[in-house]
Amino acid sequence: MFESGKPPVVGNTEENRQTCRKYCTICQNYKRHTLEKHQPTELFCGCGTSSAPSMKEIGCFCPACPLFTKHHLRGGYYCVRH
Repeated sequence: MFESGKPPVVGNTEENRQTCRKYCTICQNYKRHTLEKHQPTELFCGCGTSSAPSMKEIGCFCPACPLFTKHHLRGGYYCVRH
């Protein structure tokens, strides 16, 4: 999932969270699994997988996010995949 095999260096900053909110909150996975009710609530590429139970991969907006390109991320579905 991560290019080098290591977790990405996406800082948990307010600026990154603001960017993230523009993409995560409109994602099919986010909406379907009500991820705003589980921790972490956003910035999954930097904070890790959501604690929401029984999630499935149903759509991913990660590749459209500027943080995805800026940090050379790969794969997507950061809210679902460990």
